[in-house]
Amino acid sequence: MTPREAFCHLMAYEPVDCLPVLALEPFEATAIARWRTEGLPADAEPVEYLGMSRLVHVPVDFGPRPGYAEEVLDEDDEYRTRRTYLGAVVRERKDNPTLFYGHVDHPVKNRDDWEAYRERFRADTPGRLPADWKSTLLPALEASPDPVGLCFFPAPFRLCFYAMGMERFLTAFHDDPAWMHDLMAYWFAFAADCVRPLLGRVRLDYALIAEDLAGKNGPLVSPRLYEEFWRPYQEPLLRLLRDHGVPVICQWSAGGFRQLLPGMLAQGFNCTWPLEQMAGMDANDLRRDFGPELRLGGNIAKEAVIAGPAAIDAELRRLRPLLAQGGFLPALDDMASPDMSWEHYRYLIERLQGL
Repeated sequence: MTPREAFCHLMAYEPVDCLPVLALEPFEATAIARWRTEGLPADAEPVEYLGMSRLVHVPVDFGPRPGYAEEVLDEDDEYRTRRTYLGAVVRERKDNPTLFYGHVDHPVKNRDDWEAYRERFRADTPGRLPADWKSTLLPALEASPDPVGLCFFPAPFRLCFYAMGMERFLTAFHDDPAWMHDLMAYWFAFAADCVRPLLGRVRLDYALIAEDLAGKNGPLVSPRLYEEFWRPYQEPLLRLLRDHGVPVICQWSAGGFRQLLPGMLAQGFNCTWPLEQMAGMDANDLRRDFGPELRLGGNIAKEAVIAGPAAIDAELRRLRPLLAQGGFLPALDDMASPDMSWEHYRYLIERLQGL
């Protein structure tokens, strides 16, 4: 059974003879740098070196086209200030750029800015798909041994965090709700138009809406706001995916957003990951409360992998009932970080491969 077959069977609650062992979150660059001093060869990447599977995202560009010119605006011995392709100006630590971001400036400060910004998000702009997608990309995706799907990134919450700044974005739901309705309607229609040429032409095993709309202490929008501003515009996109046979439609978000899950299920989501334990997302509790309709992924606490083999084994024992039920893909619940040794991460992967 290939990892792709195993993924599809697992998420359909069907028997599998192996687990598709995946990293649902990316690796921090500083973790890779540490691991290269502890046994990961300099010319190797963790996924290939450890024989893991991967999620193959169809290369649809959901970002701004043209993107903003990426440039370094200022730097000293410790920090670098730069403009990203999304237009945000961020200040980052040189020794760990993926961990710390300080947002300095944003391209969208008012509705007029949004009217100009959204022109960079047109589905008919050339380059959203590779030029040879029909002749070369489609056959390669069909033959992939790994799961193939769509990753809608950046979805509205994450996009607006970068484009507007978190405070400006969240207060706009109160100060200018008409603008937020317009923004949501525009982005979800844009996303649907981007993928329509593909639907029915490529076999898709999953779709991910990449939001990050929660933190450790809970969601950053209330269920009422989510119902009012997301559902009318997101639900048609999810229905489009379902109508074209996409079996797993996943809300990809860190943090704790249990309160939003009933609304997400009602809209058409049937999966969520990475189930960050530190934020109170326990896979066993979620299965008990939401039943098999909700597929799950992740939930192996990063802190357990930092601690070592005994803690990793305890995590796998905790999750064993879900593995027996199906509809659950065990994986690390966060980005692999530099406080995690190569020996411990490798132990986790080898234990998953041996289940």
